[in-house]
Amino acid sequence: MGETVTLAGFMGSGKSTVGRLLAMRLKRPFKDTDAVIEDLEGMSVAEIFKQKGEEHFRDIERRVILSTPEEGERVLAVGGGGFTQETIPYLNRLGPTVHLDLTFQEAVRRVGRDPRRPLANSPDLFGLFIKRRALYARATHRVWTENLTVDEVVDAVARLV
Repeated sequence: MGETVTLAGFMGSGKSTVGRLLAMRLKRPFKDTDAVIEDLEGMSVAEIFKQKGEEHFRDIERRVILSTPEEGERVLAVGGGGFTQETIPYLNRLGPTVHLDLTFQEAVRRVGRDPRRPLANSPDLFGLFIKRRALYARATHRVWTENLTVDEVVDAVARLV
């Protein structure tokens, strides 16, 4: 079984975009946990939040993340809330984990009020950013994404893994 390279970070950090390009460069399959959940549920993340609630989404997200080892070598983009006390040690054992980091202001600029992101309009978005950033700090690597092109971020991650 090969290594899993996991990308973690706040919404707007580039996990999905960087993950797809990194997977092509490394010649590995790419898996985005949000996309897997949407396929399983037959609806968008926003619809899952609206119809079934965040708790339901987080339960599925946790199960999807914890079921990754049987699949071998890959690049995995973990949703912003999927890098948790429970999943971090597990993901770090599967291979390198990379925190794609950026400032809160840049995250807000990139995400705006995107209706596909149910937490983007949270009244305590900054509190969520701070809480999650403490978890992302437990990744094995960190790449500062601000002021870099997508290709430059992919290059930086590829050098680490």
